[in-house]
Amino acid sequence: MLRSFLIKSVLLAVVYLLPVEFVLAQQSLPPWEEGFLDIHHINTGEGNSTFVQMPDGTTLLVDIGTVDKVAFEQRHFPLKATSRVPDSSLSVGARVAWYLQKMSNRVGDSRQLDYLLITHFHSDHFGAVPELLAELTPKKIIDRDYPSYGFPFDLRTKLKKDTVFQRYMAIVDSGAWNMEKAQVGSSTQLGPVYHPGRYPTFRIQNIKNAASLWSPEGGEVRELFTAAEMATGGYNENPLSMAFKVSYGDFDYYFGADNTGLQDSSVPKWFDVETALAASVGKVDAMVLNHHGNRDANNANFIGRLDPQVAIQQVYSSDQPGQEVFYRLQNLGRGRARHLYATNMHSETRTTYGPWFDRAYRSMQGHVVLRVYPNGKTFKVYVLNESNLSVKDEQLLHSEN
Repeated sequence: MLRSFLIKSVLLAVVYLLPVEFVLAQQSLPPWEEGFLDIHHINTGEGNSTFVQMPDGTTLLVDIGTVDKVAFEQRHFPLKATSRVPDSSLSVGARVAWYLQKMSNRVGDSRQLDYLLITHFHSDHFGAVPELLAELTPKKIIDRDYPSYGFPFDLRTKLKKDTVFQRYMAIVDSGAWNMEKAQVGSSTQLGPVYHPGRYPTFRIQNIKNAASLWSPEGGEVRELFTAAEMATGGYNENPLSMAFKVSYGDFDYYFGADNTGLQDSSVPKWFDVETALAASVGKVDAMVLNHHGNRDANNANFIGRLDPQVAIQQVYSSDQPGQEVFYRLQNLGRGRARHLYATNMHSETRTTYGPWFDRAYRSMQGHVVLRVYPNGKTFKVYVLNESNLSVKDEQLLHSEN
C-alpha cells in the first residue's frame, strides 16, 4: 500500500513539473459533438483550406489550394514559400481528405462532404480540387460564377493558358457534379441539412461574391464596380472573392478569402472592397485575415470595424503579413489584447520583424481550430500539431457580441 502510494505520488510530481506544452502534446482534440460548431484552419503549407462542421453535423470545406513552391520562388524572388506540411508523401487533396476523415465521423463514414465552396479562381484557393474529388464526394460545389464564368469577361478565354483553371473547367463540363453559383444575401444556401430547425441561432450569411455586396440594412444587394471598370482597370481575382459571416448565438466569425482594401493612387478606386464590406460584416469575435495578411488587404477601416478578439492568418509566403497589417492588428480597436494565430509563419518573416513580432502571436505554426459551444457564449481556440494532430495549445474565450 505504501509503495503504491509513493509511486503514484512520484508520477503526479513528474506530471506536475512537465511543461504545459508536453502535457498538451499527449492530448487529442476532443471529438466534435452535436451542438458544437467547429472551424478548422488546415495548414497544408500550400494556401487556404478551411473545414466547417456545423452544429447539426453538416460539413463544409472552404477552398483547397496548392502552391508550386519552385515556380513561386522563381517568379517572386527573393520571396520564400513554405513547404508542404507535414511532408510531401501525400498530395494536398489527399492530405486534406485524410484530415477531414480524422476529424469528422460523418466524412470518415461516408467519404462525402455536404458542401465544397470555392471562393475565387486562384491556385492557392482551388488548385487541389481535382485531387480532393478523387478522395471525397461533395454533394454540392459552389463557386463564384457558375455556369457562365463570364464576369468580368469570358474567363474560359481569358484564362485559356491557366492549367489550374482549365482543369477545373473540365470538372464543371463533365456534368458529374451538382453545382451552384454563390447567392449574395442568402443565409440558407450553406444551411444545415440534417437538422435545420434544431439550431435556430446558427446561420452562414453570404455577404459578398464578385462585385455584389449585401447590406444588413434592408437586405439590399448592390454592385461595387462594373465588369467594364475591372476589365479596363486591371483584372484581379482577389477583390472578386466571396465573403461570409458565420453566426451561432452570441458568436460571430468572418472569412473572406483574398478580398482587398488598398487605398492609394497605384490601384483603381474599386480595388478597396473592404471598406464597404466592413460595414456589412460588423463586429466579430474571430476572423481570418483577408489575403493571407498581405499588405494590400486588412485596411484600417476593416480591422477597426470588425475588431476581432481572434485573428487567424493562413500563410505560406515570407512577405505575409505585411508590416502595415501587423501594425493595425496591434494598434487598432483592442490592439495588443488581440489573440493572433498563424498556420505556418515563415522563419524569414520572424527574423525580419524581430522579437516583438514573435511575442505578439500566441501561435505561429499548426492547424488552428475554433470550437464554439452551444449558444455561442464561449469558444475555444486549439492549435494542433500537423504530424500527429495532438493539441499544442488551447485557450477558452468568451464571446462579446
